[in-house]
Amino acid sequence: MSSRRPIVLMGILLVLMLGYMTRPHWETWLSGSALSNAQSPLPGSNTVSGLQVHQAPDGKWIAAFDYFYTGEPAGGMLQIVLLSQMPAPSELTSGYQMAQRGRHHVQLEIQRPNGEAKATNEVKIQLNAAGRSLASEKVVQTIQWPDWKSWLFERELARKTPQQVLDDAVALIDAGNSVSIAEAKQLLERLITRDTRFDAAYVELARVAMKTNWGPEGLRQAEDLLTSALQIRPDSVNAKILLGYVYAHQGRHQPAEALFAEAAKTETRNLWLWANWGEVLVMQGKLGPAMEKYREAITRPRTHDTYDRARLDAYEALLALLKKRQDIDGMDALHTQRAQEFGPGSCHSASHARFILQQRGDATAAIALARQAVQGSCNQHVAHEVLGLAHYVIWADATGAAREEALHQARVFLPAGPRLLYQLAASERTLVAIQQLKATGESLDLRDNQRFTALAYAIQESDLDTARRLLRLGARPDATIGPDDMPVALLPVISGDIAAIRLMQQFRVDYTELRHRGSTAVEYAKRIGDRRLLEAITRQSSTL
Repeated sequence: MSSRRPIVLMGILLVLMLGYMTRPHWETWLSGSALSNAQSPLPGSNTVSGLQVHQAPDGKWIAAFDYFYTGEPAGGMLQIVLLSQMPAPSELTSGYQMAQRGRHHVQLEIQRPNGEAKATNEVKIQLNAAGRSLASEKVVQTIQWPDWKSWLFERELARKTPQQVLDDAVALIDAGNSVSIAEAKQLLERLITRDTRFDAAYVELARVAMKTNWGPEGLRQAEDLLTSALQIRPDSVNAKILLGYVYAHQGRHQPAEALFAEAAKTETRNLWLWANWGEVLVMQGKLGPAMEKYREAITRPRTHDTYDRARLDAYEALLALLKKRQDIDGMDALHTQRAQEFGPGSCHSASHARFILQQRGDATAAIALARQAVQGSCNQHVAHEVLGLAHYVIWADATGAAREEALHQARVFLPAGPRLLYQLAASERTLVAIQQLKATGESLDLRDNQRFTALAYAIQESDLDTARRLLRLGARPDATIGPDDMPVALLPVISGDIAAIRLMQQFRVDYTELRHRGSTAVEYAKRIGDRRLLEAITRQSSTL
């Protein structure tokens, strides 16, 4: 019996909840019933008349009709019934409403009926009481019902303004995953179906085209959509900015800059103007002017909406350009500015902590910044990784109890393994920790659950500086990885990474001798017909 008690209690609770949720309806019914019992019936007959069914502009189906209710029998109820002839004659209930004494004109929304009905042929309104029909009227009206998901989607859409729907679509595109982008596309297509001149929807569909089909084809699709937006609204700044981005990635740099210059004459809040302008200048090797445009994006006021993504993009691009110039102080200042702007508890503090550790070698300061991120809104995995790296660095230089304590904390935040070795090798400042790990017997060719080594991760991510450090420390390019025990050195052959192949050759990898599954890299290159790859792997190997 004890095993049934929770089920019984849950059932009682569900009944009570349903009773409470429907309280307004049954209180109205009871009061109406009591009132009817207390009053004499109105003279006349119960009737339903003048029924008309139409579809509203927002897509809802509406039944408009007149009825007269004498109040007898008590508890009158209006019921919408949908009749279907396929696959067999049937009646489907589509909604109820309490009936009021006297003569009334009402409009009721026709709800999608339960079941798998795809079409109904007639709409009937019944006035019911005491378990029987007092009056009814029906009209012929075919309604093609969508599936439940589409019907609920349309109802949600109908409750919002076009701008609200557009904002939802923008947020879904920004989320960036395939599901959210598909949903955004559906929203935008519905907006254009309702208003073919809603230019902003064409702009966002251009973003969808590029995100789902990046390359010449997707860029062309985006260009066509943006052309439509500008034909509808020639002064659309957002369309010009995005079209400039499309032109830039089609190699049409001058037309792109011309569009950006036009947009800059307006008071636009769209920070992508400056981020995209900076990008097209980088494409042309104009790094100084590009940095000016990126700084424009980060000095303008925050928008606290989708355009803040452009601000963050500008920060990342500026950091990359400063790194190329080896301007460590400039990078430090920019990291500080970004973390302050978006909050010390953001993941930008964790990024700053990683920078401080890898470029300054200051593990203590890195730990302080990473802890701010842990205590804030940052994904803890990101900040914990930095904490682990910093504690390993402290461990490498410490002695006695301090060394032991640092190792304990390092293991908590970032367990030993290939990913740890890969990240410690990402900077000369943190190599000391790898050397200490080697001294304790840690293998540089340790494999994880994916059977990848630290060197394999570095090659896979085209991080050649890190790969070079690992090779110098003794990582083996012939170590086998993956489920089929492939040598690490074959990874760049498969990906066609010529620079990585040359790095491997510097460390005495001979691709004419390196074999996997009975074939050499040379034979692989010949099979796929890649002449450039074949030339790279057959060139004479050099040494350090």
